[in-house]
Amino acid sequence: MEILVHPSSSEEQNLLESLLKKMKISFERKETSQKIIVSDAEMESISRGLEQANNGGIVSSVDVHNKAKLLCVK
Repeated sequence: MEILVHPSSSEEQNLLESLLKKMKISFERKETSQKIIVSDAEMESISRGLEQANNGGIVSSVDVHNKAKLLCVK
C-alpha cells in the first residue's frame, strides 16, 4: 500500500519524516520537479504580453467588466 503526502513547507516535511522515523515506518523521499513545456508561439505571446504590461498596456478587470456590461446593455 502507498500513501502520498505533499507537505507544503520544509518544516512540515521535516516533522513528517521525524514522526515516521520515530514510529519506525519505512518511507522514501522522492524529489519532484515539474517542467512546463511552452511552444515557440506561446513564448512569443508571453513576451508580447510582458512588453505590453511594461509599456502600461494593462487594463484592470473592473474596466473590462464595465465595458462588458455596456456591450450587453446595447
